[in-house]
Amino acid sequence: MTEKQILRHGLNGNQLKLIAVVSMLCDHAAIRLLAYGLIPALYAVGEDALAERWNQVFWILRSAGRMAFPIYVFLLTEGFCHTRDRSRYALRLGVFAFISEIPFDLLVYGKIWDTHSQNVFFTLFLGVLMLTAVDWIGRNTDAALAQYRQMAVIVAAALLAWFLRTDYDAAGIMLIAVLFWFRLTPDTACLAGFVLMAAAEFRPIYIPGLAVAFFLIRCYNGTRGTWNGKWFFYLVYPLHLLVLYGISKMVFG
Repeated sequence: MTEKQILRHGLNGNQLKLIAVVSMLCDHAAIRLLAYGLIPALYAVGEDALAERWNQVFWILRSAGRMAFPIYVFLLTEGFCHTRDRSRYALRLGVFAFISEIPFDLLVYGKIWDTHSQNVFFTLFLGVLMLTAVDWIGRNTDAALAQYRQMAVIVAAALLAWFLRTDYDAAGIMLIAVLFWFRLTPDTACLAGFVLMAAAEFRPIYIPGLAVAFFLIRCYNGTRGTWNGKWFFYLVYPLHLLVLYGISKMVFG
């Protein structure tokens, strides 16, 4: 079997997105329904042993949830390289960042508005702005200076994400840069991305989820898939946050 045949039998973009959606759902369900709901309720009634078992489930789901962000970032870099209109691409991410902020704050903090952290769409939005600047510098700057200026842009974007407390903050921006920078050498991109995220997450329980994420990314076959579900994948983020928050309020008050 040739390399092209192997790639055709890998995962397309839609399949990777669906895996990321399921992973994200596991992660956020663990936060809202277990950490803020079931587990404290069990401790409150003296069911400590049962609470500990559910606490183990919580960490398993959180590890599975580590798959989502690397996959989304990889597909972001792919989308950036292939979109016909980068301005519209960035605008969509920015609009959904603001749309998703209230659902994000409700799920994480139980309040309509909280400034302690911002949802992941802000990280992706800043990442696209950063990639736009990096790509422009690469095309319009002398080669001797381009890399220094590109690194300055990446560091500035990472610091801005850290200052704004976006989800995954500086590490998220750095992952976007790494997967874009090494996009022509996917083995290097996946290895560097895995090392970066493993160091940033700093929890051994998260390592399996991260490892699976980058393995799946390496299985990407370069095709988008036949289903045009672009708006579904944008809308699923704020909607699932609201649904999980609603379930939590109905069940646990």
